[in-house]
Amino acid sequence: MAQEQRQWQQAREYLLKALAIFVEFYDEHNVEIALWNLARLWQASGDASLPGAVAAVLKIQPQEAEALLRKSHEP
Repeated sequence: MAQEQRQWQQAREYLLKALAIFVEFYDEHNVEIALWNLARLWQASGDASLPGAVAAVLKIQPQEAEALLRKSHEP
């Protein structure tokens, strides 16, 4: 809802927190959903720091996170 209301920062916080929880509990299905929503947020908000934040949660390189977000947003 925060994303739809263009409350980018709040949407970012909620989605990153959800992603961290899903990763912690090895919930691959919901990790994919969170990444898809983060990809939508990244595209809509233009937040250049979002791939780095995703990378920190997933413990991967920012370039890898950017590739994941791009892939998650493909039709």
